[in-house]
Amino acid sequence: MRQNIFIAVILTSAALISACETMTSSRRASLFTSEKWALLPIENFSSTPLAGDSAKALVETHLRARGITHIDEYKASEEQSLLAILDSGVQLENARKWAIENGYRYAVTGKVQEWRYKNGVDNEPAVGMSLKFTDLATGNVLWQASASRTGWGYSNLTAVASKTVGDLVAELRLRRGNAAPPALRSSTLAQDGNTNRNEPASAAALPAKKTSLPKYRQPLEIDRYEP
Repeated sequence: MRQNIFIAVILTSAALISACETMTSSRRASLFTSEKWALLPIENFSSTPLAGDSAKALVETHLRARGITHIDEYKASEEQSLLAILDSGVQLENARKWAIENGYRYAVTGKVQEWRYKNGVDNEPAVGMSLKFTDLATGNVLWQASASRTGWGYSNLTAVASKTVGDLVAELRLRRGNAAPPALRSSTLAQDGNTNRNEPASAAALPAKKTSLPKYRQPLEIDRYEP
């Protein structure tokens, strides 16, 4: 009897814990740790001021923990226009241009939807946010995901936020080294039936080799006798 009660408690607790966290992500692509990463502004749509900056600091920490060392944060100019200050979309576009001009390969952006303590007796912390990773060389979105988490009443908001960001970053598929240049990748994959990126595009693309026959195999010159 006691064993059945214990099992029921465990199952109930697991159900409650799983109900406190949700995550949705797109299909993952490989990102390379040795490339230059740009940490762009994370837009704040929550009611908590500077929640985007707090999320951005946690994202940088977790990315460095995954082995990404060359990551720089975009810092807006002090002389930016009033429109850029009030419109997060303008600031994000300025940051993207900065990353491209400075030779960064990957851009990390995101949005914060919730970052607060809920009203009520328990006052639970709640975090909801999304992250997006873009290849600046091609403009393609490599991976994006969103997650939300609610902690217990005794939990700290920062701890819940860090766990949420950590779960998102943990979903990244990272590889060591540098990615191939976009032009090389596209030319290799565009060949007839050739899907192996490690092989040449086609035989026609290879330089022609000059061959010469040995002397004993050279054609003989024969003079024809005519009476």
